[in-house]
Amino acid sequence: MNRVISKYCFYLPVTVLKGEMVLPYMPSYRKFQSRTPDEIKTLQLERLKNIVKYAYENSIFYKREFDAFGVVPSDIKKLDDIKKIPLISKEDLVNSMADISVQETNFLNSRKTTGGSTGQAVTLFKNPSALARERAATWRSYEWAGVTMGSPQARFWGVPLETLDSIKYKLIDVAANRKRYSAFNINACELMHHYNSIVKFKPAYIYGYVSFIDEFSGFLSQNNLTLPSSIKSVITTSEVLTDISRENIEKSTGLKVYNEYGCGEVGSIAHECEHGSMHIMDDNLLLEIDENGFNKGEGEIIVTDFFNRATPLIRYRLGDFARLSTECCACGRGLRVIEKIHGRAYDLISDSSGNKIHPEYIMYIFESVKEKFNCIQQFQFIQIDKQTYKIKVVKKNNYIGTVVEPYITELLTRKVSPHSQIIFEGVDAIEREKSGKLRLIKSELSADSVK
Repeated sequence: MNRVISKYCFYLPVTVLKGEMVLPYMPSYRKFQSRTPDEIKTLQLERLKNIVKYAYENSIFYKREFDAFGVVPSDIKKLDDIKKIPLISKEDLVNSMADISVQETNFLNSRKTTGGSTGQAVTLFKNPSALARERAATWRSYEWAGVTMGSPQARFWGVPLETLDSIKYKLIDVAANRKRYSAFNINACELMHHYNSIVKFKPAYIYGYVSFIDEFSGFLSQNNLTLPSSIKSVITTSEVLTDISRENIEKSTGLKVYNEYGCGEVGSIAHECEHGSMHIMDDNLLLEIDENGFNKGEGEIIVTDFFNRATPLIRYRLGDFARLSTECCACGRGLRVIEKIHGRAYDLISDSSGNKIHPEYIMYIFESVKEKFNCIQQFQFIQIDKQTYKIKVVKKNNYIGTVVEPYITELLTRKVSPHSQIIFEGVDAIEREKSGKLRLIKSELSADSVK
């Protein structure tokens, strides 16, 4: 569909009907990125004060929590004062959603269910202006990748299994000018079908799971296939984008990869610019790094959503880990930069002594294996208990277990006890989660046992 027709005849009318006035926000979001860091901090403080005051006066949960900690909204005089406010977790959302949410009668509030792949689904509510601001920040950031509102998208994503959900998302895809390509079945026949469809569709960009796009890119390379010239960029999301995956995708497609980071609870959190920096959506949220138990500058990501008044989220623990950059980006944008986003808390690996091991370390092991042996097609690392680790391996023909497995074991035992049991299992394929995502590193320990 033509971009202009999609934008003005489908996308914008649908968002307006939902009360999400995206277009009026766009000029201010484009302007915001050009502000200086000090100007941004001033605006963030104003927005922080507003949401804290609102939550204290309207949410049963926050009134109770603030009072228990002896905090009142007037205590927030500078950004660092947010540390006076207690953290909240996904468990709080699950157990106290009714008290956290503000019980206003607004039929335009949207219901959002997120986090199902963790086994702990959360349902929360978002008011229309908060969603409009999420979309404005996202479209502003997609412009960095050469994409504008209404641009046709090839979406490498999950496909709903239920018929009604499938129909619903087909309609959404039409309004958003995108075609969805299922992440559930990946084989040569399906990938060729996807390719032929994309050639006919002529999208402006490819968007979706890192692993799925990586697989598709490899298929293109193996079969000497070329993507349509209409495609300007690739935007990856939802999974860790390793240097190797980025290199594979860019080499096979001839396109620049732009990474995105977000979550269902607060929407867009950071987007990559043309200079490769992950800029935080400072206009919509305040991002903190909780360094407790980690090296200086590195820790768990904590976010405060400035605009969701249906289910306020103040100092919400995402369960992801990262480092904030102290450098300014060459692009000149005043938005802060986040580095090295690590895996989910439930995928945090630990040893028998309770020491935390970032999933990125496991990625480094297998990147080293690729560079040294290039004998593994795919892998999945699973922590069974505090001393047992299973490594599922899709082997290439040159895989020699007596050479590769001791090498992996030696690298792994640099971080975990040398007495740990490491089990290697050859498999034909790594199974995906029900969502369609591919979790390369996962832990079967409870969250409490990892802390």
